[in-house]
Amino acid sequence: MEQEQPTYVVPVSESEAPTICTPSVTSDNTTKDIQRCEASQSSAPWPGRTFIIRSHENGQVITFLDGKIVLDKPGGLGTFRWRCVEKKGWLGFRDPASARFLGYDQHGYLRCLVDHHKDWEYICPRKRPEGGYVLLVLVKEELLPLGVQTQETENGAEQKVKIVKWDSGGIVWDFIEVSCPST
Repeated sequence: MEQEQPTYVVPVSESEAPTICTPSVTSDNTTKDIQRCEASQSSAPWPGRTFIIRSHENGQVITFLDGKIVLDKPGGLGTFRWRCVEKKGWLGFRDPASARFLGYDQHGYLRCLVDHHKDWEYICPRKRPEGGYVLLVLVKEELLPLGVQTQETENGAEQKVKIVKWDSGGIVWDFIEVSCPST
């Protein structure tokens, strides 16, 4: 008669444990987060907290949809919650479902593709006296703002987040803190 082998559990510290925030689209938390997003003022981005990053101007949010980062209405089909993390003093924002970071590609478009937090994923939110934040990214030892560019697609116009020049009037963003249920 075979004996059952014991199962060993290796404890993981809280800081190493992945935080996954993936409530179903129909959950009460999602509905409450969307309502809070529509009514809330901006919070200060802080490591360990989860945010919806919303355009101050039109209320659309940075969304990971069909493998691309776009601006979409709150509560659409894509992922729109971003977990704030810190490395070497730089902030970054990670999709809790995929553990991939917001960063930019060789053309300056925001993407959510890599699982590391390095130069192209460093994001510096700069608070504005009038309210909201300008999102800055590190490009060759220079901080440049993220703005929005509209592109025509076969399905109509699509707004993408892109690095812009300082004189092009970078977009103002709000950070709406949302709860992320414990796992």
